[in-house]
Amino acid sequence: MVAALYPSYFHDNLAGFADALRPAAWDPATVPMRRLIEPASLSERLACFSAAHDTYEPRAAASQWSKWFFSRLGIATLVAQLGSGRALPLTLDGLALASRDDGTPAYFRLADTPGTAHAGHDLSALIDEVFTPVVNALSAHCRLAPRVFWSNASTYIAWALDELDRQAQAPRAPRIAVRDLLSRRDRPDGGFNPFYRAYKRCPPGTMDGDGRPVDQCRRLCCMRDLDARWDLCANCPRAMRFPVLERASG
Repeated sequence: MVAALYPSYFHDNLAGFADALRPAAWDPATVPMRRLIEPASLSERLACFSAAHDTYEPRAAASQWSKWFFSRLGIATLVAQLGSGRALPLTLDGLALASRDDGTPAYFRLADTPGTAHAGHDLSALIDEVFTPVVNALSAHCRLAPRVFWSNASTYIAWALDELDRQAQAPRAPRIAVRDLLSRRDRPDGGFNPFYRAYKRCPPGTMDGDGRPVDQCRRLCCMRDLDARWDLCANCPRAMRFPVLERASG
């Protein structure tokens, strides 16, 4: 049985992330996060991903790999923090990553410490201590703008919060605090807020890339279609089909 941190907080569509956070332990399958973002190590990981998925355009590969990283760690962190009411002590030196055979993140090991009480809504450590150096490393590796990676990260945070609201499992007050964060350009301390407005509104009658009616889409394209291996995502702004408005006659 997998020894996961906070598994009881993951339900329904979030259940697949219950094993993404595991307690620190000797684990030959993991690589310290600080080592992972070193140029040689990151290049090796992305090369493994590219070969496994037959995608060799470096910007497309990096963007697509980042979605696995941001979803596994970001969603798991949000759910665990809102469920426990504590901010996890996330740092590059305190995290280790285990990957699947294709190079995508499988789980993270971190110290099983209590964290900061009554601060489950505070995502500062996730943003500043982990996501920011990872975004910078990915951007330097492939010369893709940081805002593309931040857009990838923010869409998963927004999706997970929507799920938590739908399930009403986590306490309401911290969910509201995170919802407020997603609507503000700056964080409460004045710091950069990369999760601001992950989505933009679409006019009535808009259809997404799968032909389904939608009222919102991603704010930015992830650029994965730079490689012919990948089509546009269904919720990509470039995939939206907007209604044709008839001109008034007379």
